[in-house]
Amino acid sequence: MMNTLFGGYSTLKTGPRERRHEEESELLGDTSSTTAATFDTASAASSSTTSSSAHDPSRMNHESDRTTKTGFRTSIKVSRPPDHNRTLVYDDKQTHWEVLTQIYGSVWPKVLPFCLVNVGWTLLIYALKKKGVIDLTFGSIAGHNFMAIMVSFLVVSRAQITYARFMEAREHLSTAFRSCREIVQFTCCLTMEHQESRAKQWRQEVAYRTILMLRIAVAAIEYRSSRVHTWEVLPEQQDSLDLVCDDHAEPLAAGSFRLSRWSHGDRSMVDENFRAPIILAYNVRETIMRQRNGNYLKARMHVNEELRILNYVGDFMQSFHGLQKLITTPFPFPLVQMCRTFLFFWIFSLPLVLLNQMEEVWHVCVMMFIVTYGFLGVEYVSMELDDPFGEDPNDFDDLGMAQVVFEDIYINICKTDGIASAAELRCKVSERVSKGSALENFRRDAQEPSFWRRTTSSAV
Repeated sequence: MMNTLFGGYSTLKTGPRERRHEEESELLGDTSSTTAATFDTASAASSSTTSSSAHDPSRMNHESDRTTKTGFRTSIKVSRPPDHNRTLVYDDKQTHWEVLTQIYGSVWPKVLPFCLVNVGWTLLIYALKKKGVIDLTFGSIAGHNFMAIMVSFLVVSRAQITYARFMEAREHLSTAFRSCREIVQFTCCLTMEHQESRAKQWRQEVAYRTILMLRIAVAAIEYRSSRVHTWEVLPEQQDSLDLVCDDHAEPLAAGSFRLSRWSHGDRSMVDENFRAPIILAYNVRETIMRQRNGNYLKARMHVNEELRILNYVGDFMQSFHGLQKLITTPFPFPLVQMCRTFLFFWIFSLPLVLLNQMEEVWHVCVMMFIVTYGFLGVEYVSMELDDPFGEDPNDFDDLGMAQVVFEDIYINICKTDGIASAAELRCKVSERVSKGSALENFRRDAQEPSFWRRTTSSAV
């Protein structure tokens, strides 16, 4: 059944993190280089066909595309999930030499030029002193030793604070992923006795809306790296988005208005992108409460059960707002500026002290190389961890982890409503991915008048 759900596994594909969105398309059925697996939702609805497919791998992984009675092609192509996420990892199997010499994800490429420059600066000072041109060295080292204490304190404090922010961001991501799993799992478990077609549609819609909410949240927090806009509604873009709300046509001029007219001031694209997951969270809550109208479940859910599911949506929003806080509250610039000022001044003035204290110039060059790598390396580590959302080797693989959540949601739907319902949900997600990126799809949805109306009649 697992091979049927995810379409089997193909050869593991490796590559840099910048290919992550291409891998998303592969995972959700947008490449031809991976193993094809086809779902026939009409035949899967019958128990006999489902049973035979579950025991016949040739039927589960056949290459030819099939068409259902409705003419909907449901071929899904996926790639084998990697053994680990694309975040840079290392294990105990690596030797010390392999760890020391690994370049990918290391600060060596950024720090090495400063190390060489400082060694060259040391040799220049030595040559000028040796030839009697000018002596730039210091006789007293007391002031430089005091500055070393300040530099050490600033660099280490910055690294500690940045690492704490890094782990806090990871905690918020973990809460967001857990909440999405729990939304769908509790929805399925609390209503699993309702096996009517409308109940299955409702559960599938809750799962679909949850997937969209999580995917758009990942896209929003990665905006600074991807630069993909959610929607273009800034005040200066007057023709960006027209919204029609039929429910409020009378109070609004001609029933048509621009969203920018609601603004109390200029909004950046970061603000607009962070608004998208909040709107989709409302859609998830509205979909959960839609069962109250009696069109989907024979008996409406108990209020405590509704609150339990809605609380997980609240947990998701709490974690998302925590991520928003970290992204929109960068490390204080005055502290960064002071740290780097002291750091660079101390690093490049250190040869002026050591050349007067050590006799061998090559001893000073080796010392300068190591000290420059140590202090500037810690600073670059802080810079690397300060923004863990993007395409850098040490950034979180938030998209890859979100894709695992998608698959867990498919499994919940499969266990509750069968393989046909899970396959249909999988195809809906695959179709949406094929239309464009998550933020592009959201902007396209926002241009539809129905997006801004409360849905009361249909589950899909």
